[in-house]
Amino acid sequence: MKKTVAILFVFSIVMVLWQSCSQTDTKQKETASKPIVSRGAKACAPIKDPNNPKPMAIMMRMMAANADSMRSQLLRGETLDAAKYPFIKFYLVEPTDPNVLEPQFFENARLFQQAYKNLFAKPKDQIKRYNLLINSCIKCHESYCSGPLKRIRKFPIE
Repeated sequence: MKKTVAILFVFSIVMVLWQSCSQTDTKQKETASKPIVSRGAKACAPIKDPNNPKPMAIMMRMMAANADSMRSQLLRGETLDAAKYPFIKFYLVEPTDPNVLEPQFFENARLFQQAYKNLFAKPKDQIKRYNLLINSCIKCHESYCSGPLKRIRKFPIE
């Protein structure tokens, strides 16, 4: 009798876990177009950012990480390589606030992209061009999404 109860208990636990993973897999298929930020090692139930960031915010975070890495590399006297830092087309994805998608935003994105290309055009002048790139970020963020300005202003190289 105790074996039967134990087997039923284990079977119930397995079924609950299996059902949980199946529901998560179904939800992931339904939201496949939305990026999922996972912080855990669980394969069936990734932990999402509690703020539910939009794709543009995620890309901006990636760009900030790249800028930080570029800064460190330049401070070590190394040359930046465009292959290591590909351009991220952040302006093509969903923003947190859809009201930013106006002509000035896209003009700022175009200027940023040009500054990005210029950064890699002349390796001997990369610190100056890196600072110009960061200044284009600051200029845009003064008009749109000012939250990360404090962090961005730490990126220039004096």
